[in-house]
Amino acid sequence: MKSIKFIDSHVHLDHIFLGDADRISWLEKSGCTPISWSFCKPVGSVSDIETCLKNHAEIIRKLSHTRLFCHYLAGIHPRNISLDLKPEQVRELILPYLDDPVCLGIGEIGLEAGSCREVEILLAHLEMADEVADRGKVFGIHTPRKNKTMVARQTLDLLNPYVGYKERIVIDHCTPQIIGDVLSAGFWAGVTLSPIKASADDVLDIVRSHKNLLSRIMLNTDSGTRFYDDLYRFVQADEPAMEIKTALTRSNAERFFNIGG
Repeated sequence: MKSIKFIDSHVHLDHIFLGDADRISWLEKSGCTPISWSFCKPVGSVSDIETCLKNHAEIIRKLSHTRLFCHYLAGIHPRNISLDLKPEQVRELILPYLDDPVCLGIGEIGLEAGSCREVEILLAHLEMADEVADRGKVFGIHTPRKNKTMVARQTLDLLNPYVGYKERIVIDHCTPQIIGDVLSAGFWAGVTLSPIKASADDVLDIVRSHKNLLSRIMLNTDSGTRFYDDLYRFVQADEPAMEIKTALTRSNAERFFNIGG
């Protein structure tokens, strides 16, 4: 087992690899374990989605055989829903990846604007909950930048029937404004450290406000075409206390994804 110093629980490693390959070496040297979530460049068809999922998986599998300890999630992002995608096609597109040991589950899925179309594709992914759980895998769910509170509440409503799987679901890009609702509902929460999402001060605010629920919070950068080193800098910072920092940047993610120990 390779040494894990910290886990970036949500990146787009294929985009990093294709756009800034030198960063792969940086990730190795820094002791980072990245979990790569599926996200495609603009797609026009189901065929494009299929190709994107395949390429993503192949790149992460290739990198996993280097000195970089990495895994991936496979899913159809709400901004990647093509006009010809039918809900019944979701299972056939995603299921084959769940038997790949490098794949840890389904993601990135969720709502962007909360449209009926997004809802039906999200529910098509969630209908695979038994198959995900039987394999010991997880769901990674997106929340948007715009109308975050409204769309996050809509997402939580849609997840109500799946509360029995709450230990296998992380709702990501949480901010201080929505993380209380996510944690109170029993789900795991992801917080994205970057200049455009959440800051280190936001994390410290979350730590102060949710002291008894820190065991279900994970940090990430959502790096892809643009790379952010905010998580690395957070690991090096004086605050919060080392025990809390270790939980947020490594041990919680190890437990959720069942890796590292």
